[in-house]
Amino acid sequence: MPHRFIEIAALTDAGSVRQFNEDCIEADPELGIAVLADGMGGHRAGEVASRMATRIVFDRLRHRAAGLRSDIAGHAPLQALHESINQANQAVFEASQARPDYRGMGTTLAVTLFYDHRVALGHIGDSRVYRLRDGVLELMTRDDSLLRDEVDAGLISAADAGESHNRSLVTRALGIEQAVRAHLVEDETRPGDVYLLCSDGLNDLVDDADIELIVGGLQANLPLAANHLIQTAKDNGGYDNVSVILAKVEPSVPGARRLPWPLRWLDWLR
Repeated sequence: MPHRFIEIAALTDAGSVRQFNEDCIEADPELGIAVLADGMGGHRAGEVASRMATRIVFDRLRHRAAGLRSDIAGHAPLQALHESINQANQAVFEASQARPDYRGMGTTLAVTLFYDHRVALGHIGDSRVYRLRDGVLELMTRDDSLLRDEVDAGLISAADAGESHNRSLVTRALGIEQAVRAHLVEDETRPGDVYLLCSDGLNDLVDDADIELIVGGLQANLPLAANHLIQTAKDNGGYDNVSVILAKVEPSVPGARRLPWPLRWLDWLR
């Protein structure tokens, strides 16, 4: 099956209020890997948890990525996600038990693994993965949060959810318990699709309609789109760390030479 090139832009920011950034991101467009984690825990332990989880998941997938092709691998991509997430969970959990100042630390996680014409998605907590296709933004994940459970149970309307104090209370996170069950799915990609991984510092402060407008309007320049997303969150209060990873699926053209950023930007403006 033909390989499709992935273009990636990744950016993280402490925001306008917090002194430290407990988000962590890692991405490699050549391998089609993107990992984002939003840590939690006192005394900067959240920063430790997110960094550990991101590094372990990324390293494990990096070692497996070369052999992952859908025509021979079957369910291997999802299995690779499953194993890497479990290894990260075990490491964070053991670290939290070993040091009193790390006790109770954990992290959310969102990860994508692109291969051939598909992408394997994994997530835990309230970090999200969106897909922009043909100008329409779609949420590909379901938040592990008390607020999401209340909306699904009909205890609160979706319209009132934005004002709820429960929006930051996650019901599942990596490293909190010795075992964790991640959400794992696969999606068939198309050239032009843009996948967005983000921490809740973005979607809590920027409406999905505005995310759709920004990513759709600036998808020809992913670094600019990532910067604009983060700046919009900061302009809207920026009370949390905010991280974004944008991954665009491009047609596979063997031997084709890609234009430099300035020329691509001018071409888009035309």
